[in-house]
Amino acid sequence: MKPIIVMEVGIKKEHQNNWHIFLSFQKFLVEQHFDWLRLNLSTNDKSLFGRGQLIINGKKYTILLSYSPFNNFRYDRIFIENKSIKYHRDIHLYSDLSLCLYHPIIDQPLFQKISLVKMIPWISEWIIFYKHWEKYGVWLGKEIKHY
Repeated sequence: MKPIIVMEVGIKKEHQNNWHIFLSFQKFLVEQHFDWLRLNLSTNDKSLFGRGQLIINGKKYTILLSYSPFNNFRYDRIFIENKSIKYHRDIHLYSDLSLCLYHPIIDQPLFQKISLVKMIPWISEWIIFYKHWEKYGVWLGKEIKHY
């Protein structure tokens, strides 16, 4: 196994071993900056769960999220509770309808994981790009194409 991969796996293992401290700190940071989002730490699931409403251009969007070092591939699962948003490869959604806010390999800082507090503003950006995509049929944000 390549040394960088070994170190990356080690970081995830460290977060898993100290999951309560890690997730409590994530919760603290988010609560300091985003009062619209309510987070709960689940000891059963070893996850941080959240729910809140964003208002963009007068429209309300209910956001649901989970964040855990025990999730496969990436820690975050962020959803917009909206039945009209359907999977389409051009709108940066995973097949489970969670938002694709960053490339999980290319955008990940070396020897770090992206913190939840850094991702929260990207949700608003995603919504704005989505509304433009609905109007123009083109994703106007930075992207790495999904194939």
